[in-house]
Amino acid sequence: MSLSASPDPAAGLDLGSPVPLAAIPRSLKQLWESSAAVTRASAMNFAICSEDGTSLGPNTDLIREVTREHACRAILIAITPAPGPPEVRAWITAHCQLAAGGRKSVCSEQITFAISGSGPQLLPNTLFAHVDSDLPLTLWWQGPFSPLWERHLFTEIDRLVIDSSSWQHPLAEFTTLEQSWHEANRGFSVNDLSWTRVLPFRMALAACFDEPGALALLPAISEITITHGTGHALAARMLAAWIAEKAGWSVTGGTSSSGFTLSNHGRTLSLTFKDCPGACAIARVHLSAPGGTILLTREPRSPFIEGRTDIAGQQTSSLTPCPCDSPADLVKERLRRGCNTRHYFALLEIVRQFLA
Repeated sequence: MSLSASPDPAAGLDLGSPVPLAAIPRSLKQLWESSAAVTRASAMNFAICSEDGTSLGPNTDLIREVTREHACRAILIAITPAPGPPEVRAWITAHCQLAAGGRKSVCSEQITFAISGSGPQLLPNTLFAHVDSDLPLTLWWQGPFSPLWERHLFTEIDRLVIDSSSWQHPLAEFTTLEQSWHEANRGFSVNDLSWTRVLPFRMALAACFDEPGALALLPAISEITITHGTGHALAARMLAAWIAEKAGWSVTGGTSSSGFTLSNHGRTLSLTFKDCPGACAIARVHLSAPGGTILLTREPRSPFIEGRTDIAGQQTSSLTPCPCDSPADLVKERLRRGCNTRHYFALLEIVRQFLA
């Protein structure tokens, strides 16, 4: 079956100056030499790879936001299917912010590639030919893993960013991810934006258990309900897996795709996931026991999570910042932190039980 002509993914976009592939190093040098008021800054290579031909515009906007906080050489690659031999087009541009005192702009460079067609090792060859070899490489792989996810690619990266919420078949994708990590001799860290969405609720729940009497409530918890926005079922299950691991609970069965039974040191408790259209990624976490309750809530677009504990009639409340909603905010938050990849995969063993 022949492929129909694909629309031009760069049409109507301001991606900078088009350059021949062989001229990219020289063109970048000329870019920085053209203005004495500009300082080039780079602490890492940050690459985004997408097989969505419409991604160039949104990803350029995302890189512009990320470079406000993380100076880097950004490499943006979009691949679209097309008949015939592969074709690669390139552009260069810079994203600049004023330095202290407003005297000079500090800039990060972006190299954009639009690739039509495919070929053996086309993606890794395009990427590795243009990274700054003295700096670590963070790769954001957007979407599910495909045949383009080659060994030559994942064995050479330092950090992998993914967003598992976009996967239609997460169990298969997690298997591919873990196999790649082991094949790369655990050489890259895994940074899942779904896991990043859970971080503020982990902090908020931990703060609730700092209240006097809250830890004593833990063994008596009988019900947990986690409400999540549509499309964020994985984030809710990651949060539940973290709670179960910290409390020492195990999954003993499932009553439905959204209801589960946990073993609480010989006692049983129920775990329920609720999908709420229009809600935040995680909107509500409710832990209930005969002696009291712990409730976390976040309203849409609110920058805070409200925590309320009610233990033996004594009520307390707290607010925890929750600044990460947009993809750029999530990536910036992820890049600020390290990632315990071993712990992530250990939690996935529990998450798999919620997905099976």
